[in-house]
Amino acid sequence: MIETKHRMMQKIDSTTALKTANKFILENMRDRFSAGSLKRVIFPTREVWIVSVVLTYPKKGIIGEVGAIAVDGETGEIVGWTQIEEMETVAKDLYEGKKSEIKIANS
Repeated sequence: MIETKHRMMQKIDSTTALKTANKFILENMRDRFSAGSLKRVIFPTREVWIVSVVLTYPKKGIIGEVGAIAVDGETGEIVGWTQIEEMETVAKDLYEGKKSEIKIANS
């Protein structure tokens, strides 16, 4: 019953949630980060889109997920995110683990 109620209240779609997350990434993080996959999560009081943040490299594509951003399903506002410093640390670890693959793809 709650799910039906929230579906009717949904105001933003997945495309809008992705655009909102990408704007946040562009304004707050360095290059090579992008919005990835997303899931709609329904809470008793609100609906949110959870958008993964991924590390990418040219010619290699997605290296891995580094965090997430939560976008309010009704207002389209960012309501939460993995700390930027934590995402950058995870990205560094991912890069180190796949450095040789990335260098080969970009050579």
